[in-house]
Amino acid sequence: MREAVARGSLPLADLVATSAAVASTRARSSKVATLAALLERVPTDEVAVVVGFLVGAPRQGRVGVGWALLGPTVDLDPASEASLTVADVDAAIDELQRTIGAGSTAARRGIVDDLFVRATADEADFLRRLLIGDLRQGALEGVMTDAIAKAADVPVAVVRRAAMLAGDLCRVAADALGGGEEALAGIGLEVLRPVLPMLAATSPTVADALEANGTSSVEWKLDGARIQAHRTGDAVRLFTRNLNEVTERLPAVVDVVRSLPVDAVILDGEVYGTA
Repeated sequence: MREAVARGSLPLADLVATSAAVASTRARSSKVATLAALLERVPTDEVAVVVGFLVGAPRQGRVGVGWALLGPTVDLDPASEASLTVADVDAAIDELQRTIGAGSTAARRGIVDDLFVRATADEADFLRRLLIGDLRQGALEGVMTDAIAKAADVPVAVVRRAAMLAGDLCRVAADALGGGEEALAGIGLEVLRPVLPMLAATSPTVADALEANGTSSVEWKLDGARIQAHRTGDAVRLFTRNLNEVTERLPAVVDVVRSLPVDAVILDGEVYGTA
């Protein structure tokens, strides 16, 4: 576990510089070291937000901002000095998500413009890519997981296990940097909370697969939509492989899961549509 970090928001310029440094190298070890160095000095209550920004997944989820809203920001004069903080951006995203419905376009444009007039050229470029969901910098979950482990001084395997069970790398980062390995040990499997999906591994031959796994069943390969079904009592929740909830979209699947003779279960599989 790291030393306590003083409160106060991280300058956005620091995060943007880290993002650029990560994007500029192909060496995984360099990416990890650069990210870990930043995480070590992020205020504890801001770790989840910073990690979300760096992996291109703000804690608010889909922001709902497209190029029609962001395009005009290209014509705004960039700020000459950096003044934005991570908290400023997080608050602006919150406000964007609250501003919906009829007549909201002008208000949303105002929120975006207010943010971008305070951004330097580098910050503005980062913000456009973050808000539109196109942040390609090589700091995705795998690299970030290693960086969290390094910054928190905990084994990588412990962070990976916690991330799998929590289904939320940002929360795991906050726990790791705030409470170390002990905090991560408290994260377990929880029904109705999605977990990261299991991925299949290949084998050179059928014989090798049977030798590795023992008695097995074989099915025809049918491509459907990967889902995760959770049930406890009568409560049922369905999630996609990206952990987005789709319970209301699949009422027939909900009925099937609810009819199973179990009290609590987590199922991982695929659903198929029929005409």
